[in-house]
Amino acid sequence: MDDDELQRIYTWVDEVPLTRPKRNIARDFADGVLTAEIVHHYFPRMIEIHNYPAANSYAQKMYNWNTLNAKVFKKMGWQLRQDELDNICNCQPMAVEKMLKQLQGRLAKFGQKKDHEGGEMERQQPQGGGAPASAYTRATPRSAAAPARHAAAPVAGFAQMGLGDGRVQELMAEKDHNIRYTYRPNPA
Repeated sequence: MDDDELQRIYTWVDEVPLTRPKRNIARDFADGVLTAEIVHHYFPRMIEIHNYPAANSYAQKMYNWNTLNAKVFKKMGWQLRQDELDNICNCQPMAVEKMLKQLQGRLAKFGQKKDHEGGEMERQQPQGGGAPASAYTRATPRSAAAPARHAAAPVAGFAQMGLGDGRVQELMAEKDHNIRYTYRPNPA
């Protein structure tokens, strides 16, 4: 992977709200939890986050990844090989980046498939490109503050995926509708 591809992957990861701070991508993603959170961000009904506990031991990390492989990635028509899982769990350089690149592509394809099947729109669209530098870039120190967000960046990411402004507006309107009518607090 060249530097531009890496930057796109790091930027994409930065666009997803994760529960842990970003420090070292190999260690951060080794247990599969943040990968589960990324999938959950785009397809909330596809994955149950509580099935993926934070782990330090190789056995628990592998359990999380095998669960992702069998219950989530398989539905997307893709699975990681055992050697890829070993490399990720052992924090091998570039193993996570390669997996994230594959995941980004698979999420986009899976979303398109759902759209064509008339599936319910329950997701955010995976984005890439045109956004600010990531906390994971090689050029910036790990202690650098999170980059400022640009309002136009998400639209640029949608445009790169072939979704025009009209489609983005439609997705946003549907999301607003779902939030208003699905998540009503109980009057107390």
